[in-house]
Amino acid sequence: MGVTLKDIAEMAGVHKSTVDKVIHNRPGVSDKKREEIKKLLEETGYESNPLAKALNYQKKKLKVAAVLLKVDAQEDIKKGIEIVRQDFNSFNIDVSYFETEATDAGKQAEIIHSLKEEKVSGIVLQPIESPVVLEAAKALKEANIPFVTVNTDMKESGRLCFVGQNTNQSARMMAKMISLFLPQGGSVGIVSSDSMKVLQNRERIFREYMPKAAGNIELKDTLMIRETKEDAYRAGIDIVEKYPDLNGLFITTGMVTDICRAIRDKGRAGEMVVVCYERYAGIEELIKNGEVACSVSGSPSTQGRVAMRILFEYMIYAKEPERDILYTTNEIFIRENVMDWE
Repeated sequence: MGVTLKDIAEMAGVHKSTVDKVIHNRPGVSDKKREEIKKLLEETGYESNPLAKALNYQKKKLKVAAVLLKVDAQEDIKKGIEIVRQDFNSFNIDVSYFETEATDAGKQAEIIHSLKEEKVSGIVLQPIESPVVLEAAKALKEANIPFVTVNTDMKESGRLCFVGQNTNQSARMMAKMISLFLPQGGSVGIVSSDSMKVLQNRERIFREYMPKAAGNIELKDTLMIRETKEDAYRAGIDIVEKYPDLNGLFITTGMVTDICRAIRDKGRAGEMVVVCYERYAGIEELIKNGEVACSVSGSPSTQGRVAMRILFEYMIYAKEPERDILYTTNEIFIRENVMDWE
């Protein structure tokens, strides 16, 4: 990637809109600053014609990578990415997928460094929050390779923007939903993971907000798991055995079907108010049969679609994202809006 409008603005110490005014010869810029910006545009060889740039990209191959985690959200993120790839089918675009375990920061950093060496055109990145991944991401910025973070953010990485769920809002929604499903109060357990800060943040905000949502809810200890089927199943068994009279369960992480399978095997399916995240086929089935009371989804497919569109439009048309952070809508799913009612 060449120099961008944002780069020119930073060099000149002005807002991007000021550079845009100079490029399109609009008023509102002092003569001195206008000449300074014109000089920078000339010296850097800035491509100010998006149409010419787009036509150029139709002739050459665009290599784009999606670096994702092996978590439940992955397939939906891919679906969103593929929708945009089809929309830009007239361009010669090659999208490659790379995946790592949520705990393997070293492997993800290695993949990012290799993509930098290949000089890919852009990356959609679901980052692991680790110093080695942060270092690798900063190297992309230095190499002028644009990337958009999705699902999990990494603010200081130099990313183009972040597309994902407003986790603070979703956690407060979860506390409120628990209070509505348990109007008489009761005890609630939590299953989470330390694999991603976003999961820890969900738990923290949930705990902080619960007294405001319902003063008669007692929060029990948090069981931490790795996102594997075996660990999730064991957590479901452990929490039922540790708290046999538990009234509710807040699951911040994935592997919901395995946790619920354990609860079912212990004979407590449908007896506890279980709330979780997203709307995969397995979760939808659990909602329909009453094993999950509700789920809040940040729509991973929308995240993938929006992130890839932002990346493509930036690469092809030099279009800057409207905002630094783009939150998807938090949707609540309960039995009444997932059932196929006649």
